Amino acid sequence: MGKDDIPHNKVLALADNGQDLKVTAVTHAQISDLCCDCLDYSNTAKSTLTAMNVEEGSGEESYAPLLAKVKSDSREFPSTLLEEHKRAARKGAIILGSFLAVFAGISIAVLQKVVAFVMGIFQ
Repeated sequence: MGKDDIPHNKVLALADNGQDLKVTAVTHAQISDLCCDCLDYSNTAKSTLTAMNVEEGSGEESYAPLLAKVKSDSREFPSTLLEEHKRAARKGAIILGSFLAVFAGISIAVLQKVVAFVMGIFQ
């Protein structure tokens, strides 16, 4: 099955407030259609959506009836989450930088030994 092939017996399902749906294949075209369709529904402005394909009889043929029912997220976004993310990113950058410095030092040392060995062979 190609990346944009969905079985014919599948229809659209949508969950708001970041709720889960059973994971299924969703095409790029379906997601782009959903993003464009959301622009016509002001109730989707502050909502986290999950979109999947489900069996016939448990979904819709288009996103319109699903988007009309979307509610804004009821979960609070922790104000400290962004700062926690920034701290974690800085810490990760320091660890990665340290790893790269050690790796570069070892690589230079090995390269120097290889060059010295090769130069010794040709002298």
